[in-house]
Amino acid sequence: MDDDLQIDSDEDLLRNPVYYERVGRNLDLDRPDLGIPGGQEILSTLLGMRRRVPVEKRGLICPDCRDIRGRRVPMYLVERGDMWFASHYRKPGEKPISHESDEHLARKERVAKDSEDHGFPADIESLTADGHARLDVLISGADGIRLGYEPQLSSQTARGMRAREGFRRRSGIQSVWDFADPDHAGIGTVPYVRTPNLPASVIRVQKNPIPVRDGNFVLEEGKCSPSGALTRCPDKPYDPENPTDTGYCGGWHRVLVPAHQSSTITGESDLTLTQFIVEAAAGERIPFQRNGHHGWLPAQQWHRYVEANGPALDDKDRQPSVRQGDRRDRCTEDRPASEVRADPKQRRGSRTIILESRPQEAEAARVPVDASGQTIPLCRFCGQPASLPGPEGLPEHYSCRREQEA
Repeated sequence: MDDDLQIDSDEDLLRNPVYYERVGRNLDLDRPDLGIPGGQEILSTLLGMRRRVPVEKRGLICPDCRDIRGRRVPMYLVERGDMWFASHYRKPGEKPISHESDEHLARKERVAKDSEDHGFPADIESLTADGHARLDVLISGADGIRLGYEPQLSSQTARGMRAREGFRRRSGIQSVWDFADPDHAGIGTVPYVRTPNLPASVIRVQKNPIPVRDGNFVLEEGKCSPSGALTRCPDKPYDPENPTDTGYCGGWHRVLVPAHQSSTITGESDLTLTQFIVEAAAGERIPFQRNGHHGWLPAQQWHRYVEANGPALDDKDRQPSVRQGDRRDRCTEDRPASEVRADPKQRRGSRTIILESRPQEAEAARVPVDASGQTIPLCRFCGQPASLPGPEGLPEHYSCRREQEA
């Protein structure tokens, strides 16, 4: 009976709400008794139906699909460790149930079409080889590059974004996460770009450029002074309310700075999403990770970065994990996070990454000398040069001695 199920990947196992028709209530899978009287017996009954009763006759359905879409979508239970999840029933080959927004769909369609127009085949809603992740768009790039484009318009936690990126990285996917919210928790947490929040009707018109506003970095280095190469001191916090404010420490820095904040790189401010995706698929833009912060570098900038600092070695593989959290408000991916999953928002300013800094070198103290080049001794009272000795034969100023005797 269960052989015709399309089993969800670990990434797709969400804390979906589930409704049991025979008792007319939602089941709480976080509790052993399912949150209802006789819940343990009900769970045993449901588990006993496996391979004996068709999924659509077991009485578990999705309450959101019923209320939002007006459809009765059967569900079945999946166990991972000591946790239970409810998944939507679908036959092999069927796409997952989704309530993706029109803007989300438009971004996927636009990137897939633009990629194919530039010679890179693209598949929408493609599974990774191990089946652990579902890619919004999989682009087959040059030299074996497998690029995954992932528009993310809903709120997620940084932990959740790292877990989802881990599924893709372990499958050999280079991900491009596309955020519209400048304060999204995924910015910097995963390889990303940030684009404006545009309506679907605008996105679908290929002649309309979609600008990349963040995520693409460049390498800068030089003296931190008004006449130096850096626009501002990276140690001084960037004030988004006063972006022209400058500050310098007089030292030397090597930094990765967002291209839109750089005054030395031309053309990057006009970068579009289509150009970025095509160049990433061609290997002309390369993802990096430095001290846990992700971004992208043009290939030439990447080689400079590696020569100066070496490749980052802190991108350690994480063990696969099932995404957790309370998902009772809706049953789809493209939606707000619940109170349990939501991270507190914080305003982000500069995303400059400091690679190396050296403080300002102190100038060597100048030793005072007289006309003949002899060192002038220092006053025993004030420490300043004093060429005349006092009664004791020690160098001193007459005024300093008077002050001491007063």
